[in-house]
Amino acid sequence: MFIDAQEKKYSNEFSFFLLLKLIYKNGKCRLNSNELLFIEFARIIKSRKTTKKHITFLQKIGWIKYNKRTKYYILKSFDNIRKDNYWEVRLAYPINYKNYYKIKAVTGAVIYGYLHKDFWRKVKKRKSVLIMGSTYHSPSYKYNYKEQLAPVSVNGVAAIFNISKATASRLKNEALHESLIVVKKNYSKKTFNKEIIKKCLNFNDQKQTAVFYKGEYHLQLIDTVYPLFQFVKRNSLKT
Repeated sequence: MFIDAQEKKYSNEFSFFLLLKLIYKNGKCRLNSNELLFIEFARIIKSRKTTKKHITFLQKIGWIKYNKRTKYYILKSFDNIRKDNYWEVRLAYPINYKNYYKIKAVTGAVIYGYLHKDFWRKVKKRKSVLIMGSTYHSPSYKYNYKEQLAPVSVNGVAAIFNISKATASRLKNEALHESLIVVKKNYSKKTFNKEIIKKCLNFNDQKQTAVFYKGEYHLQLIDTVYPLFQFVKRNSLKT
């Protein structure tokens, strides 16, 4: 849901829906004037027009339905939303009143945390993986995703999740700022002459990868990350 909201640009509406789910745990609400005032205060929404716009959008995608007979709004369950969108991944991220509005940070944590988990799962299966001169070996001790760094490229994130490189970078920084992930910058051990670097970059139509680090020029390698949280698993969907 976080990834879909990012890809399709409805993060604000998604945050509004999460707040409704937190407040109305029984899955139904009237959304009368008093209730909307409380929601707007909690979500810091300054305009009733914005609130109505969020509700209309959520009705349009089917996450909220209005029952004319009972005059209640019905909030669709997460599992039914999963079924409707054919989302098979069971990993979930715990949401509460402290983080429901931090959509960018949680989205970054979800994306980079998932790719971290997926990377080490593949390493375990293959026993070892070589990436840009670094060899990652499957540990012989009990497998633990959280304690091991994994290379996660911004370019890869952009390609996989259909977002721009700038957005992929911002999501990572947001997650880092909220202490949801750890990011380690990596540089080549080999150093380069300034003139050679300039000549190389003149023939390189991609983003600059050479940096001045500790008094010398190095090639900047893929950042490595690991999450400071653990996913939980929801029940598998029935056929």
